[in-house]
Amino acid sequence: MRNEDIYTPQRVPRMQHAYQSIFPKITPELADYWGFARERPWSCLTTNFHEASFAELESLHWKAREIDRKGLGLDAKGKALREAALALGVGYSIGISPWTDNLLERTYADDKESVVILLGHDWYPIVPEERPAGTPLMATDSLHGVERYWPGAPEVLEGRTVGLFVNLYPDYRPPGDPKCGSLRKYGYSYAQCLNGLDAMVTEVKKRFSHVQLVSWGSNVWSALLPRVRTARADILLSEHVRAAPGNILDIELGGQTVPYLPLMHPGHWGNFGRVFHLRHVKAGYAAMALGLPGLARSTIARARAARQIAID
Repeated sequence: MRNEDIYTPQRVPRMQHAYQSIFPKITPELADYWGFARERPWSCLTTNFHEASFAELESLHWKAREIDRKGLGLDAKGKALREAALALGVGYSIGISPWTDNLLERTYADDKESVVILLGHDWYPIVPEERPAGTPLMATDSLHGVERYWPGAPEVLEGRTVGLFVNLYPDYRPPGDPKCGSLRKYGYSYAQCLNGLDAMVTEVKKRFSHVQLVSWGSNVWSALLPRVRTARADILLSEHVRAAPGNILDIELGGQTVPYLPLMHPGHWGNFGRVFHLRHVKAGYAAMALGLPGLARSTIARARAARQIAID
């Protein structure tokens, strides 16, 4: 495991700078949303990027690898990972999540005024199946490292705008929990998540002159729907896509209106890859001036299908 690709002392400050530029102050609302007080049992994914040092992040990386070698059961390993994060004062990312870290490193620049927020539902359980535990320094833990998700990512994430990947639910799932599905009794409701998202978008709007939102999956759609001004209150995501392909909605977040494109989850190709949905993705990204769906360098069939399908 010592040969894995990990962030260096030179790369981490660049990501911290990006975070600090977007969020120059950690408001009480953001601190609560990101769980910095660690009062929620599995809120150890995030790290206070204004305070953490490389040495602390590196220590947690190697501590996680030490825990991996112990061969613990799910619950015991989850507890050990949580206690290690609490003891070292940092979480299992450089900021909000590993995908957020990596995407900011790839796309952030001080002179960019446009950002697209990619909104997922939640992170995986703290104890992953059949692979080592996550750490804050794993450079391969990224959107760009998981090609099956690329059809849900706009072409501009190759560098023409800033990409801010976040999950609506900011914490890990508990050990042994399923990888997907709506929130259950995790100690943090969708209403609280929306309040946190409001606080985040408020700060993002201060930094960028042009903010757009793309969401993945029906669970996120259902949670956001009460804030969408231009959609029927009880409409299913699939119904909306069929009725208004490529339509850009208005959503109220942080007291402001944000252009919004809801998508099915790219991890579930049986839904995402339907012809009517791919047309919606391609037309929606064109309407938002985000380019084609799927990162340009992708060679997988899914991304090619998303990029090539005709729009009637």
